[in-house]
Amino acid sequence: MKRLALMVLVAAVAGCSVVKGDPYPLPSGPSLAWVTIPALLGEPVQTVVLFLDARPGDSIELIKAEPIGLASGATVKWYFSPPIHKPDGDTVVGEKLEPLAHAVFSNEGTSISPANNVGIVAEITADQAGRYQLDSVRLTYRLNGGAEQVGEGIGAVFIVCADDPKPAECVQEKNPALE
Repeated sequence: MKRLALMVLVAAVAGCSVVKGDPYPLPSGPSLAWVTIPALLGEPVQTVVLFLDARPGDSIELIKAEPIGLASGATVKWYFSPPIHKPDGDTVVGEKLEPLAHAVFSNEGTSISPANNVGIVAEITADQAGRYQLDSVRLTYRLNGGAEQVGEGIGAVFIVCADDPKPAECVQEKNPALE
């Protein structure tokens, strides 16, 4: 009887972390943010494309990220970016870059806080002239030491306009999520 009660308790606690249809830890829905950057061919450019938060008590290990929607002619390198807490009280994400594979972040607090935000940074390098758009990220991760899971999402669509010479601008087209 004690063993059954323990199994029910473990299942209930595990069920609190992720609910069917819950995209956690990835954002849900289309991105309303777009980042556009002009680049010289061969010049790597980067931005934070995902902001993630762990729920209280959760630990998330990042395994790998894959681009969705990026045309051939450009490559992507992925980085994990932990929060940096500035002396003035601000918290920034995207300044410190670490390898993404096996990066771990957690939330030891009692609520989700912007101070615990981490970022996934995409660095795009174009080898051919063109417009390269990263529409989404396929992220492989482990939640609380469990089995590998795969989710898709994006916080900011990333567009790189590359040429030689470097384009003066990289104009954003209409965001279909806003129509």
